[in-house]
Amino acid sequence: MMGVVGVVFLLAASAAYAVDVTFTFDANIIDGDYYDVVWVYDSPPDQTTVDMFGGSVRGFMTYDFSVVNIYDGELRHGASTYNSSVLNIYGGLITFEGSGFGDSSIVNLYGGDVSIGTPGFAPEATMNIYGYGFSYDGWRLRGYLSDGSVLDSMELTWDDYAHINLHIIPEPATIAILSFGLLVIRKRR
Repeated sequence: MMGVVGVVFLLAASAAYAVDVTFTFDANIIDGDYYDVVWVYDSPPDQTTVDMFGGSVRGFMTYDFSVVNIYDGELRHGASTYNSSVLNIYGGLITFEGSGFGDSSIVNLYGGDVSIGTPGFAPEATMNIYGYGFSYDGWRLRGYLSDGSVLDSMELTWDDYAHINLHIIPEPATIAILSFGLLVIRKRR
């Protein structure tokens, strides 16, 4: 029983140590990092880039021309992007609940286990989604992201959908067939 209490206390204590952090310089977020809100600003004339390779962040707030790249880890609540900042998502466990994309910011979605609630878009903000097999029924966008992961249950109104650019990439099976065809043509010559 003492071991269970110790583990519960340790987990509760580690969650209590989540802090807000502000980056005005290039930084990495790695396994073991646990942040509440990560604020990212530029330090002119330099552009700030934050790369997330693991860890856990409740929310990102990006400003100026900053760039956030998420390769792995957990984004637990969402992001708010402002000015001309860019958020690139390549992987990880990503939840966008109550996210707002402001000004002329850009979100590029390439992969990951992504759940997106109803986002808010400023008139100039855009989200680029790279994948294939997309379908939209007037409420949900479904398909596959470029890494093959499923994009499902994305709730979008027609107004939201106007801010989304779908970039169709060939399905993996199509790429394999094309590669095989090129190999056969090359072999004949």
